[in-house]
Amino acid sequence: MSAGLKRFCLIKDIIMFVCLIMLMVTPYLMRLDGVGRNWYILGWNWHLASLHMFFGVILTIFFVIHIAVNFKWLTGTTKNWAKANAATKAKFWMMILVCIFMTASIVTGILWGMGTGVAGFGTDSMIAAGGPFVGSSPSSAIGTWHTITSWAAFYFTGIHIGLHLTKFLSFAQKPKPKPAPAAE
Repeated sequence: MSAGLKRFCLIKDIIMFVCLIMLMVTPYLMRLDGVGRNWYILGWNWHLASLHMFFGVILTIFFVIHIAVNFKWLTGTTKNWAKANAATKAKFWMMILVCIFMTASIVTGILWGMGTGVAGFGTDSMIAAGGPFVGSSPSSAIGTWHTITSWAAFYFTGIHIGLHLTKFLSFAQKPKPKPAPAAE
């Protein structure tokens, strides 16, 4: 992997981590009276629900990029499953679980947003409300599934990050000096 791609992947992973934390914090901030109700940034009213959707969209985009960048590893691990060690198999299954629950969280979030008609990104409606989920409230079944799948995705993503912790820590280490050429 080239130095430029490594740097991009590190920045991508940091952005994904920040978005994930913000996604998990904003629903709790929404419950506080007077917090984030009318924040105007660049002329748009950024309600915390709008920020939640914004971070969700950004995380979704980087999630797809993350899968695309690591797709070669996924296919290689699948082809060489018998030769893979236990750590590689654990990383593989954790990535599969993250993909399943992250995708479920994204889909249920979109369906819930369509049903509630939550204003997004300073407009009247991010997605035209309609379909079977019209009028769904935070206590609706789709909202419950969104919460469950989001927490599962958060939990499995934490384990996924932990399994790759040495990779992240290697970026903070000074590069080892190259040995001097041997004298003849």
